[in-house]
Parts: sequence; C-alpha cells; structure tokens
Amino acid sequence: MWATTLWQSSSWHFDGRSALIGALIAWVIAWVLYLQRNAVKQRLERLRAPLVSWRSRSQRSTGEKYLSALQAALRRQVFVPPRFLAPAALPTTQAEAAEAPATALLNYETLLRGHSRIIICGAPGSGRTTALALTLWRIAEPDATGGKPYQRFPLWIDLAAPGEAPDAKATPVQVLAEWATRFMPQAILKWLVRQLHTQPSLILIDNWNALPLAERREIARRIEQAATALPDSRWIIAAGTTGYGPLVEAGFTPVQIQPALDQEAPLTLHAGWSSTLGIAEPELSEEALAIMRWAVVAGDTLPELTLRINLQLRCQQTPYRPAEVLEILLRHFYLPVPGGAEEAPENAAQVQDLAVTVLAQLARTLRLEERAVTQSQLQEMLDRIVPSNDKQNKTPGMVRKLIQNTALLDRSGKSLHFVHPVWEDFLTAKALAAETAETHLEPLLLLEHLYDLRWRYLLDCYTGISDAEPLIKTLLRDGLAKTARSEASAGGMEAKLAEEALVLAARWTIRSPEDIPWRNFVTKALAQALMQPAHSLEYRLKLAEALALVAGEEAYPIYQQVLRQPALPVRIAALRGIGWTGGARDLKLLAAALKDPHPEVQENTLRAISDLGIPEAQRFLLDLLPQSNERTMLFIAEILAEQPECWDGLREAAEADDLLIRRAAAHGLSAIRQPWARDLLQRMLRDDPQWLVRSAAEAALSEQTSLAVVEAPPQPDQTQWLMSWAAKQGLGLGVGGAALALLLHALQAGDNASRILAARTLSQIGRPEHLAALQALRDEPDPAVRQAIQHAQEQIEIRYRGIPEASSPDGEPSKTSAS
Repeated sequence: MWATTLWQSSSWHFDGRSALIGALIAWVIAWVLYLQRNAVKQRLERLRAPLVSWRSRSQRSTGEKYLSALQAALRRQVFVPPRFLAPAALPTTQAEAAEAPATALLNYETLLRGHSRIIICGAPGSGRTTALALTLWRIAEPDATGGKPYQRFPLWIDLAAPGEAPDAKATPVQVLAEWATRFMPQAILKWLVRQLHTQPSLILIDNWNALPLAERREIARRIEQAATALPDSRWIIAAGTTGYGPLVEAGFTPVQIQPALDQEAPLTLHAGWSSTLGIAEPELSEEALAIMRWAVVAGDTLPELTLRINLQLRCQQTPYRPAEVLEILLRHFYLPVPGGAEEAPENAAQVQDLAVTVLAQLARTLRLEERAVTQSQLQEMLDRIVPSNDKQNKTPGMVRKLIQNTALLDRSGKSLHFVHPVWEDFLTAKALAAETAETHLEPLLLLEHLYDLRWRYLLDCYTGISDAEPLIKTLLRDGLAKTARSEASAGGMEAKLAEEALVLAARWTIRSPEDIPWRNFVTKALAQALMQPAHSLEYRLKLAEALALVAGEEAYPIYQQVLRQPALPVRIAALRGIGWTGGARDLKLLAAALKDPHPEVQENTLRAISDLGIPEAQRFLLDLLPQSNERTMLFIAEILAEQPECWDGLREAAEADDLLIRRAAAHGLSAIRQPWARDLLQRMLRDDPQWLVRSAAEAALSEQTSLAVVEAPPQPDQTQWLMSWAAKQGLGLGVGGAALALLLHALQAGDNASRILAARTLSQIGRPEHLAALQALRDEPDPAVRQAIQHAQEQIEIRYRGIPEASSPDGEPSKTSAS
C-alpha cells in the first residue's frame, strides 16, 4: 500500500512547456557555437597544444635516441657510393627476343625507389654492409611533417648475431623485432613492434650468407610473412653470391653490387678519413697516390683500400701488397706493446707473435669450425698456447693484456667475434699458413675450396703470406687444360671454369711477393691463353690486363708480338696491352691503328691511348676530337669525360663553332656528375642556336636526372609476351601455377623466340625443379636458344646452390639442390 503511494507521488510526467524551452535554449547555444566554430576550434587547439607538443617531443626524443644508438652501433664510415647491376624488364613482344638480354646499371639512390624487396648480392669485401649503412644514413633526416627524426623507421637486423629461436606463437612482426634486438639489445621489443605497425619502415638485413643453408627456407618464409604484414615497408637484404633462392621465391629481386672504386676513389677516401679522424693531412704524394691507384686496378676491395688509407694517414706508410698493409695495422694499432717504440721491452716482438698466434687460432675456430667461442674458452686457448708456469716470466701476462685490450674482438655478446670479416679471414689464413709450413704438406683444405666464393678473401690473404705454389699449379692446370678441351664448345661451364682459374692465378700472383719463383709460369700461361681463338673479347681483355699487372713492363714485348696475330680480337687485346704498359713512344703506333676500318679496333685504340695516362695522350685526344667523324667524336667525348684532367677541354668543346663538336661535348658532359657540368648543359639547352645541340643537351640532362629502378620479379600471369603467345595458340593464361605451367609449355613447344623469352623468365624466377625442362633443350640447334637456356640454368643453380629442396607433402626427406 505504502509502496503504491510512493510510486504515484514520484512518477515522471511529461511537461511540454519545459521541453520546448529546453529545446529552444539548446538550439540557441548550438547556433552560437556554429557561428563561432573557428574561434572555438582555435581555442581547443590552443588548449591541446601543450599535450600534443609534449607527446611529439616524447616520441621524437625516443626516435632520436634509437637512431643515434643505431648509427653508433654501425660505426659511421666514409662512403664511396656503389652501383648495382639489376635485371631489366623482360621484352613485351616476341619480336624483341632477338635482342641481347638487358641489364640496368643503377645508382645507390634507386634502392629506395621501385620494387620494395631487394637483395644485394656480392662477394665478401664488396661493400654489401656498407651499402646498407649508407642507405640508413640517407633516410636519417628529420621528417618535419610527422615529427620524426627519420624519413622511414629504420630496423637493422644482423642474421649473424647469436640469439634464441623466436617464440612459435609470436607474430611475424614480433619475430622481426626480436631479430633486431639481437643487434641492439637496448631496444624495447614492444616499442619496435609499435613503430613497425604505425610507420612506413625500412628493414635492412645483413649477413644472409651467415645462415646455415638448411635454415634459409624457413627464414625466408618468416621474412615474407612480415613483409606481407607490413605493406608500406621496404626491404634490403645483403646476401652472398649464392644461396638466396628462397628470397626470390618470397618476391625479392637480386641486384649485383658494383663497387665504385675508380681512380678518384683514393682521393675521396683520403679526404673523408682525414676529416673523420681529425688528422690535418696534406694531399697524397704522387708516389702514394700511384700505389693506391695501382691497388684499385689490381683488385683491392673497398675494406682493403680503406685500410690502406688509414695506414697512410696514421703511419705515412703505403706498402704495395694488401698482406703487408694488414700486418702493419695488426701489430701497430691492434696489438701495440705498451711503452712505445723506445721503451718497449726486449721481448716485444715475441709477445706480439704469441698474441697473433692465439688470435689466429681463435679465428680458425670461428671460421672453419663455425662454433661459438666464449671468453673462458679463449682463456683456455691462451693457457694452452702461452702457459704461465714460470712466475718470473712476464711474457704470458703481457700476451693476455694485449688480447684483453685489442679492438679486434667484439665482446658485446655471450661469445666472441671479430669486428670485421677481413680480420677473421686474414688471421685464419695465418693459422693455415703456419700449419702448412710446419707439416710441409699441400694445403688440401684450401685446394678443396679453390673456387668457393665464400673462401675467396681467405685465399687472397693466404697467397699473400704463404707459398701458394700448389694452388697456382692447380689453377694453371685447370685453366690451360680445360681451355684446350672446351675450344670447340666455347661458352660452356667448363670454359667458364677455365677462365676463372686463369684470372684467379693472375690475381694471386699480383698479391704475392715480387720474388716468387712461379711468376714466370703465370706470365707464360696468360700469354698463351691470350692467343687462344675461342675466347670472347671481354675475357681476352681481362687476360691482357692481368698480364700487364703480373709481368709489368716485361709484358710490353709480349703485346708487340701478339699484335702481329691476324685474329681481330687478339690484336685488339694487344693494343690495349700496349696502352697499359707503353709510353709516349707508342702514340705513333696507336695513331696508325686508328686507320683500321673495324669500329671495334678504333674504339679500343682510343681506349689504349687514354690508358697511357700521360699528358701527350690527353692532348692527342683533344686535338683528334674536331678531326673525327660524328661517331668517333661521341666516343672520344665519353673517354675525355672519364679523365678529370680533360674536363677543361670538354668545356672548350662546348663553345666550339662546329655544332657536331658541341653536340659531342654535350654527350660527354652527361657522364660528369658535377654542378658545373649541369650548369653548362642547361646553358647549352637554353642558348645554343642549333636544335641538334639543344637536343643533345636535353638528352644529357635527362640521363643525369632519370634513374632506372629495380623491377619486381616477373610474374607469368602478368607477362605481356606470354599473354600474346597464349592468345595466338588459343590457350588460356590462367593465374599462379596455371600460368607457370603455360610458361613451361612455351619453353617446350614454342618457337625459338618464345623459348628464348621463357628461358629468360625462368632465369629470374626459376626453381630447381625447372632445371630438367631446361636441360632437355641444351642441344637446340639455334645458338641464341642454347645461350638463353644455359644462362637460365646457371642463374637457377647459383640461387639455389646448397639449398635443400622443400619437403614434399608426404614428408620425404629433402635433398640438396644444385651443388
């Protein structure tokens, strides 16, 4: 009863007048706010500004700290930007199949354009890691619009860094972040994951070649999953020259690194390192510069040339051989005995020798046994090599102190590593050289890996510090014997192995001491191979240059004798050899060779004149420019552009009365990446009265600004020529596996043009299971088809060398692919 009364007295009743008044007041307030909306918005923004600013500063501060730590971990270097050789896009029609397969030479800037998944392929020491670091510094510029200290969020992953296996339940992006923390343990895992999900990122992965071959498919699968989960990300992976096939399956395009070591590289590195080290060093002396430029021609890698520059800046020493450079740096800067040169103890040399022995054994264990070595294991190694039984003997303690203080070792992780592979290979070579000298046996381990690219630099070091005669004899035997057997089938794998053997023999002779007894044998072998009729002109020129480096001035009479040979490629190689070893007296001979009617002879003769490297030759080319025909003018201008000493001559040619000379000058200026060259081309485009010259200047400017980019791997269901071929055959193209099956059908049943294009497509995306279909066509009568088939086979074998095949659905054990 009382509850009913309470309910009735407190029940709600609608009051129309109150509702109308409330609605009118709300409408008036809304109208006033609408009229003052801009002022209200500005007021709210002012109120929010401190919070937004604080949040931006917080985010930027964290990003700046991360970027600074990452740059510090990578130890900024003096960069010589490399170039990259990438596969060009496939032809769109069958009519283009007759043209040679194209490649694109790319500048390093293009790695951040075009396709978003790239593999940088190259041998150790070619500058792969440096190229990654250079790309990192390129994006490390503040993004004002987003309040971030970088254009893209950078993530550096070192696959050689030790770490636990990722959690099986982790997402692909979490796995990616966990890999990154192995290189930067101070980075917060959750923060990295959040940055990857919320920002466009650049993922840089180093040391793919350090992965065990059996793990590469799984790692590539995880990388593909992460790349799919981060659609705005860009990826650059540094790999070796082989074993990257699973990455191609994941949509990555391989590009071959082309180290940009030219005659100006020593000057660039010298200026950069003198500034970085804070050493006020005058210009390089003529003698030092000549040795550095010789080293570039002789095949020094970028790390080796960098070490030469550092040694010259610190010690004013410029030895010829790379092994001497490494030895001096090792003892003077990485293992210095305390006390200096004057106060050093009498046993300083012994202490250094023992320290080098210990480090060499450590390097041998890391390099050959591929197992981790901890600090305690290094101590055991020390005790075994340098026992400390005699308390009066201070040598063991001094050796321990040297190794403890050396900057050669990275002790940041649980196990020890050398700071750079150069030192690991060099010290491993010293260990193997000591074993060979002690046992007096042939270095069977090195002979087993004679052609293994992963052992190339180690072998380079070994031949510079030990007797390499067994290796050289094997190379000469392989080179000359296989060359003789393969003359009838030039271009086969046997011929390529023979070519590699002779080039290696020359390289190791160049890097060996001057008084080696087998230098004459290598010189004779190179001269003999130079006159073999089966070689291509490109390889013959390599032989001629190697002969000049091995024999020096003694090669000059050999070139004069070879010049009498009737074969055109042989005479061309001899002319280039005279350019490398001759002098002013040979200008008349080379000028006479310019009268040869063959364009190849004329062009290589002009190159030979330039190779003389003397002022008389440069003046000869400048004087020859106005006397030449249109084609020769353009070629001379290209040569002049390669020599800074001739740039003034090109400037004068740009002002010549003859329009053809001005056009040639514009053509040459296109290769000079200097501000003055661009300004001159723009003035020619604007002011020259002749359309032909303006057109050449426009083309030159376009060449300087337009950059080719890395293309994505071809997809059969999107390939124009295959679509056209399928339509002509009345076949459906399909997608995925169906399109790939049609591609293989075109390879087997198509005409020569379709077979060539199918082979070129497989050269970029083919897998080991496609080798049988290619092998069936190795004996095709058309040489263009055979060449395309062979190239495709080689590329597939290189990509999958050592990679186990994917497991079959029934769980059969996997086999090892192309070895």
